[in-house]
Amino acid sequence: MAPKKQRLVFTDLQRRTLIAIFKENKRPSKEMQITISQQLGLELNTVSNFFMNARRRCVDRWHDEHSTSPGQPGTSANTFSKA
Repeated sequence: MAPKKQRLVFTDLQRRTLIAIFKENKRPSKEMQITISQQLGLELNTVSNFFMNARRRCVDRWHDEHSTSPGQPGTSANTFSKA
């Protein structure tokens, strides 16, 4: 079995740059991602994974903010209870 791959930790500059780009463009083209990876000294798959994970975190955060707790008006549990 191959040794476990070390987890990459972004430098402060890399993280701030990636976040700034993500705020402007949630889905940069492959060419843009290649440029970003070259400028920041990262592998292309690392940059691609960052954007994929950032979009996922964005959706999860939106879902957490907009979900109502069970039993509250507006949830599907109450919507269909009137028979």
